Amino acid sequence: MNRRTKEALEFYLFISPWFVVFILLGLLPLLYGLYLSFTNFAGFNMHAVKWIGLENYIKVFTDNDAMYALGRTILITVLIVPSSLVVGFLLAVLLNQNMKPIGMYRALFFMPSIIPVVATGTMWRSLFVQDGLANQLLTGLGMKPIDWLGYDYAMLSLLIMLLWGSGGGILINLAGLKSVPKHLYEAAAIDGASATQRFTKITIPLMTPVLFFQFVMHVIGSLQIFVQPVLLAANSNSLLSLPIRPNYVFSVHAFQQIFAFNRYGYGLALLWVMFSLILLLTMVVFVTSKLWVFYEVGQEGK
Repeated sequence: MNRRTKEALEFYLFISPWFVVFILLGLLPLLYGLYLSFTNFAGFNMHAVKWIGLENYIKVFTDNDAMYALGRTILITVLIVPSSLVVGFLLAVLLNQNMKPIGMYRALFFMPSIIPVVATGTMWRSLFVQDGLANQLLTGLGMKPIDWLGYDYAMLSLLIMLLWGSGGGILINLAGLKSVPKHLYEAAAIDGASATQRFTKITIPLMTPVLFFQFVMHVIGSLQIFVQPVLLAANSNSLLSLPIRPNYVFSVHAFQQIFAFNRYGYGLALLWVMFSLILLLTMVVFVTSKLWVFYEVGQEGK
């Protein structure tokens, strides 16, 4: 046995525990769920499961509630992803300063991203209730209280809660900012470039790979949003609580179909439609990234 073969065997031996777990608990359930999405599976009818073809998938696109939920999910994604990226990036720029207490500020801005989502949702719901702190502040300023959890402002409340966690990208952005070569700034300054020009011509272009990664992850996460709208529901005492209509997102609809109405086959079809949409959007982002993502070192073949 030569050295290369021995190293390959050792490699596969070391990854075999993860690979076995992935096959048993990841890939097989995934494929089984795909199969069940083409059946009439209702949770307790395994003895009578039959193949119904594309019926569940056709129902997805003729279900008004599913299409409404999909539209709200896309709208929330369009609004929150750019906002989160901009806020997280600008915060990282502000926190990339050589100040004595800067570590404390970094910790404070990053803290919201490590608080459990249930605690976050409960906190914001207590702030947005009729007699909560938000309305107390408005009343103190001489303004009328707002029904934050009502039909007109429910989506705004959700966006504020989601935007509050934008500090999660600070560490990644800070790492990217620290990796920008300082000699580029020095050369630009010698050439007479202003601070704004250095920021727009050096910082932003060289940060696009970092922003690209965060953009993909934000899109994937936003399209799968579930817990936050449920926690802002009027009676958010369980995961089966229904959010108010403006916050009725696609994952909530799929969860309701599966666990509230036992429409497992249809619910799985909903989830596979969302998976396909996420995959499609991710591919589009990757294909178009060559138009706006710049690297300091040229890639091979160019």
